[in-house]
Amino acid sequence: MPGVPIGMELPVTYPIEIKNLGITKLKYSIDLKALEDLNKKNFDFRVFDIQNPNGELKTGETQHIYTLFKPLEAKNYNLDLPIRVEDIEGIQKDPWLRLRGHGYQFIEKKPEEIAFYENLPLCRANLNDNGSMAAFSMESIDFGELDPNEPSRRFVILYNMHPSNKMKFDFQKTGLMCGDNLRLEPLSGELKPGAHCNIKMTLVPSRFPTHFEGEIQCSIDWDRDAGDKMETRSMQTTTVMPDYAEYLFLRLKKRSNIKKV
Repeated sequence: MPGVPIGMELPVTYPIEIKNLGITKLKYSIDLKALEDLNKKNFDFRVFDIQNPNGELKTGETQHIYTLFKPLEAKNYNLDLPIRVEDIEGIQKDPWLRLRGHGYQFIEKKPEEIAFYENLPLCRANLNDNGSMAAFSMESIDFGELDPNEPSRRFVILYNMHPSNKMKFDFQKTGLMCGDNLRLEPLSGELKPGAHCNIKMTLVPSRFPTHFEGEIQCSIDWDRDAGDKMETRSMQTTTVMPDYAEYLFLRLKKRSNIKKV
């Protein structure tokens, strides 16, 4: 997680993506014993909290675990939490939720952000075997450090590069923004062959401090002839997707401008 100053009135919320890559519905439950032990050792101060430690995921569904961080001291905090995962076949091998937070006191000692995973690709995509004929003009958008209710505006271009097929696009709902308001114009639409569309993006932060970095998904539906079906696979997994199921992703980043130092 990005560094957070001590003395905050409100904790900073950070969403962590969790996705069901299996073929059946599953339940998950995060064991909070280590979290409660850490908070107890810090004079019962709520250094870490998790808003939704339990939940269900349908096949292919993505949700977000909302982690709250409010450091008591200027130091590093490390926390590893096992996640109990259960599906129709019973309890599966437990993954871990690894939290790393840093509290600081003076702005000049604010730590630089370090990537938790090295060489992480900017975005995922579900493409057909011939590659996608739809593309965004950029894959990553940074809204910057924002004050509450301070609008930040960006735009991205969506291209239909197919010479003969029109396509429909539709941005999917997401919980990535943690209560901030993201408006996309247009949210869905249709593009003729060789056409493009400017997607206007406006992010208005709520009064609650949030740091997020993750993806929003745009589904692509091609107007193909019946004999022009193509198998679609994920670039990150070998999961076979349904015919015509193609998705593009945009990685979004935002930090709250925290002045309490």
